[in-house]
Amino acid sequence: MKISTECAKPAGAMLKLALPALTFFAFAAVAPAQSAGYDLFQTGSGAYVDLSSMNLGTVNLQGMPIQGSTGNTDTMMYRSTPTNNVFPVNVYALYMKSTSPVTYKGQSADVYITVNNSGGSIPQSVLPQPDSLSASSGSVTTYPSTSTFDSNVTVNADVILVTAGGSPTNSSQVLGSQAGPSISLTSTGSPYSTTPPAGYPNNSSYSSGGFYPQPKHKGPHPVIPASCGNGGSEVRAGASSAYALRVACVAYAQYAQ
Repeated sequence: MKISTECAKPAGAMLKLALPALTFFAFAAVAPAQSAGYDLFQTGSGAYVDLSSMNLGTVNLQGMPIQGSTGNTDTMMYRSTPTNNVFPVNVYALYMKSTSPVTYKGQSADVYITVNNSGGSIPQSVLPQPDSLSASSGSVTTYPSTSTFDSNVTVNADVILVTAGGSPTNSSQVLGSQAGPSISLTSTGSPYSTTPPAGYPNNSSYSSGGFYPQPKHKGPHPVIPASCGNGGSEVRAGASSAYALRVACVAYAQYAQ
């Protein structure tokens, strides 16, 4: 009768094998914690604003790159330190323009939608906001076990009317401005990652805190993660070229799939 020796290994040997495995799974189960940081977005297709209160009707919008160092970013959010996975958020910067001119006071005019809540970090000569605005704020709740989040943000932006083809940073071309209507943006079960998508701007001034969201907004402002794109090499008309080119956009190319 042949006796198998496969089960006769010493208990110590089994422990030596089991402990490293347990250690691996223990560390693998702990998701990296997110901290305060910035979210950089570009506006997707289908953005609009209802300016019926200004007799302009529904105005279709496109994003405008804010500065060279953040590529095609036209929307910047700041998340404060979270409590129980809930981040307070504020709109830090927003820059959008009508896709085609409207008629305002008998003139052809471009519509700009802006928020500059940067405390001077982004100059008014780059991103103008001539009027005082109510806070644009809300919250983001993360669910680390599923890498998803819910969000609810109210946006209060400035509406700037400019001579068609003109610049909102040139006061002689501004026809008027006023606070626009409040816009609510919500999302449920949107995905996020702890690593940046390929091409995402790598800028130490706007660290993400290890959180890279892909919000599926219900509302008039769809967004996708920003990238260096062409925004890092172009200077907008009317912007300070020295400021816009101070730092080129550097992308997280190493995360390309």
